[in-house]
Amino acid sequence: MPAHHPVSSPSGRPTIEDVARLAGVSRGTVSRAINGGRHVRPAVMAEVQRAIDILGYSVNPAARSLASGRTGSVAFVLSERQEHLFEDPNFGLFVRVFSRELRRRGRHLLVTAAEGKDEELFLGDYLTGGHVDGALLTLPHAREPLLERLRASGLPVVVLGEPLGHQEALSWVAIDDEGAAEEIVRYLAAKGRSSIATITGPLNTSSGRRRYEGYRRVVGRRYRKDLVAHGDWSSHSGRAATEQLLARGTTFDALFCASDRMAVGAIAALREAGLGVPDDVAVAGFDDSVAATMVEPALTTVRIPFEESAMEAVRILEGLLDKTITEPRRVLLPSKLVVRDSA
Repeated sequence: MPAHHPVSSPSGRPTIEDVARLAGVSRGTVSRAINGGRHVRPAVMAEVQRAIDILGYSVNPAARSLASGRTGSVAFVLSERQEHLFEDPNFGLFVRVFSRELRRRGRHLLVTAAEGKDEELFLGDYLTGGHVDGALLTLPHAREPLLERLRASGLPVVVLGEPLGHQEALSWVAIDDEGAAEEIVRYLAAKGRSSIATITGPLNTSSGRRRYEGYRRVVGRRYRKDLVAHGDWSSHSGRAATEQLLARGTTFDALFCASDRMAVGAIAALREAGLGVPDDVAVAGFDDSVAATMVEPALTTVRIPFEESAMEAVRILEGLLDKTITEPRRVLLPSKLVVRDSA
């Protein structure tokens, strides 16, 4: 294989025509391959990728923007308090996958957080003012004004998680939170745990609400309000909620936490109270984040396909941008129960 291939561009920078020539395909085929590979055979995709690698070709975002009237930028909006962003490794994973997948398509990722009405108003003006081509959102809250603003604007949007109140109007990617919660609570009951408490996530989010509903469905008539405490996904809230349960004098032999981080805080609080995990209280989390294996004992939890979710969200957004998807797309991905030592 030759070590060097001359390019036709006067600037010396390889062009899409150079890639097409080396791969032995049309310019249009290269364009489709770069933008997701729709209707391009795997063997042809491989030849195009080989030509790209040999030539060192990369999409010119400025040229694309001038030709299409687009900015080449996509916003990733986090509806979460900023201090939690650095605690949750899942946000970092989303940023890495979004950046990688969008870069392959010649797009740039902007990351921002929506915390409070003032920030949401500013973001609404910015996102609908022609500064980005589309948006990816995570952890939407019920009656989220920003979601309504984006939906009304016609901006291509994909939500990670079920957007409460906008399920039919917007595209979204999620797991069956309720079904997954049912599975893990049933597992705790099958292990002989007769009094199962829970720490919920925020009930104004789809994940928090659905996981709580799954818990309630399984405990059924054994449901008691004093076995329920509420958190905000963070480890601090998990510790505080567990302390609240213990302070009530509530007796429980299992604890289902709606996130791994809350489960980590719960284990710390139980130990401080002189209770063993899982001997006295079995603890289960949700997410299968890095926290699940860093805590002792390692967490029984629910594995969410975060990377697959992110990639699917980008694929849908790309379809909305190039008009190959014209109706809201809703995708439910499978989760998996992961049994470890905590329960």
